[in-house]
Amino acid sequence: MRRANHRIRTRLHQARAVTTLPITGQKLATRYCEYIRLNAEKSTMETTSQRPHIADPYVIVAARHGTMLANSNDIYIGQALIQYGEYCEEETKFILRWIDRPGAVVEVGANIGSQTVALARAAKAVSSEAIAIEPQPFVFQNLCANLALNGLDNVTAWPYACGRHQGSIWLAQPDYQKCGNFGGVSVCSEHTPSALKVPCTRLDDLIDGRQVRLLKVDVEGYELAVLQGATEILSNSRPILYVENDRVEQSENLIRFLWSRGYFLWWHITPLYSPHNFMGVKENRYAGLSSFNMIGLPMELRMSLRGWEEITDASVHPLSKWKK
Repeated sequence: MRRANHRIRTRLHQARAVTTLPITGQKLATRYCEYIRLNAEKSTMETTSQRPHIADPYVIVAARHGTMLANSNDIYIGQALIQYGEYCEEETKFILRWIDRPGAVVEVGANIGSQTVALARAAKAVSSEAIAIEPQPFVFQNLCANLALNGLDNVTAWPYACGRHQGSIWLAQPDYQKCGNFGGVSVCSEHTPSALKVPCTRLDDLIDGRQVRLLKVDVEGYELAVLQGATEILSNSRPILYVENDRVEQSENLIRFLWSRGYFLWWHITPLYSPHNFMGVKENRYAGLSSFNMIGLPMELRMSLRGWEEITDASVHPLSKWKK
């Protein structure tokens, strides 16, 4: 597997000679996917003797936290695993420090499990379970594959959306056979012919009284609805929270809701690229791109996070300041 990853890195170095354009965003997607297609036959011939053929668009990667099945058409999560052997590793390292005692680790918006695998292993080390929730059916299949590849028997995976009420929601449905950001799929504001209907449940109902140590929510602007359906968890378990907050127009309501539930909040902003990535690749293909999350600690813990900005003004978002 290491030799296969070495070949991937070698091909990427060869591909860099093709163009001198900055490799970011859609340019990254277009160039890399074209490269994958042009070299698919050659790659299959080279690796057939070492591993079973994996159908397009998938690639098996020996990554930092385990063996991962990655979609090469995914311009962020999939390609980060292929190129760097990790995705948002600074996030993952930060979250892992909080899994230090028994209690379920719940991940809403688990995608393909790029972080789930590491979180589940940490949960098992403290005799706890992980619960991974991902509503996109195609992506959910990939999640389950990665859980199986890594032999994680302490994880329950659910193909649901989570929200304020029980019922159904509609998701935008991308073409997974073409380049795209499959971690950026949002709930549709209205039903369209191309939207996909998926079941939606309250997180309180799904967790059903389990003690929760950590709750991670990354659902592309639907975070408030998820948390409004998890009020029993917030009241009874008082978990550590790690919540994405990158929608400026929705930020204030999200912050004020968590304040009202008795949480202090800090910004946790991390670049997508790490110079210390698992593959040792020096080129930053995600230059200028960061993830915007909040860490939430119950007020009764009276803890403070050194080195991170505490949120004291709900109307101020870092992205607004940076744009100015």
